[in-house]
Amino acid sequence: MRKEGRAMPRAVLKNGVIYPLEPLPPEWAEGQELEVAPVRPANDSAEAIEQWARDMEELCADSDPEDEARMMAAIEEQRREAKAQARREMGLPE
Repeated sequence: MRKEGRAMPRAVLKNGVIYPLEPLPPEWAEGQELEVAPVRPANDSAEAIEQWARDMEELCADSDPEDEARMMAAIEEQRREAKAQARREMGLPE
């Protein structure tokens, strides 16, 4: 089970024993039952990418143009804010 906003620690399997690759959450108790699952490898072949693009086209085909306009405006505002913050942090004029 996964806590909202918190990634599960990664681990590797060696000789039948699971070894954590990072510190375990402090709230985990000794002897506590854990759920372990293999990480699916990324499938970034050209064929997989093309299929993903087709799937996205199909899913977005009936999107509301007003929703898209609001989303693009929000993305552009976020970009402006990020640039302004970066310039402030670098001591440059906005």
